[in-house]
Amino acid sequence: MVREVLFDVGSTLVRPCPSVAETMARVAAERGHALSTDDFAVHMPAMEAFYEAEYRRDGDFWCSQEGSTTIWLDQYRLVCRRMGLEHDAEGMARAVHEAYRKPGQWGVYPDVSACLDGLEERGFALGVVSNWDAGLEGLLQGLRLLPRFGAVVASAALGRRKPDPAIFEAACAALGVPPSEAVHVGDRPDADGDGAAAAGIRPVIVDRAGAEEGCGYERIRRLTDLLELL
Repeated sequence: MVREVLFDVGSTLVRPCPSVAETMARVAAERGHALSTDDFAVHMPAMEAFYEAEYRRDGDFWCSQEGSTTIWLDQYRLVCRRMGLEHDAEGMARAVHEAYRKPGQWGVYPDVSACLDGLEERGFALGVVSNWDAGLEGLLQGLRLLPRFGAVVASAALGRRKPDPAIFEAACAALGVPPSEAVHVGDRPDADGDGAAAAGIRPVIVDRAGAEEGCGYERIRRLTDLLELL
């Protein structure tokens, strides 16, 4: 019997909005650089590849506030260097990072509200488990999502990160529900799927792009599909 549903945050509940490329172009203009969103968009795949390589090498940067800040700054610095903005890479990176500390820079996916409404109506306990900095609760509060969740566990605050089972176990303990009666929904088969499974939690991968067909875990294309799955 499932009594609890846990959610990842990034690419599951929320996404950057405006996009990183749009935000970098805005910050560049404010700092006197005549560059467009398209100019920055060309380098987004390289930024994403850099993050993936760093995460697979050692994702423990998510275990501290300092580390979780540094990984974002490093990504923005990389893009700036590729854009020929070495002389302002530090200032640009810090300005972009500061922008994304604000709720107004994030958009909630349109399927979130209906999903959470349906789960609440059925009496499920709800929580968040995310590789995120210690400002996660403030972000969720600003997006009017925090009251939905009985527990919010951010890796930088706990000092443990997905796929470590301990971060999932902490959320279950906070909600008073055993892992065997929990489901975790996230977008990454490695962090969300493997981590939840290791904790004895049923993993569900939200695969909006249809790119995780062979992941080995249950998949949904929209969060509202979870209502039927459960």
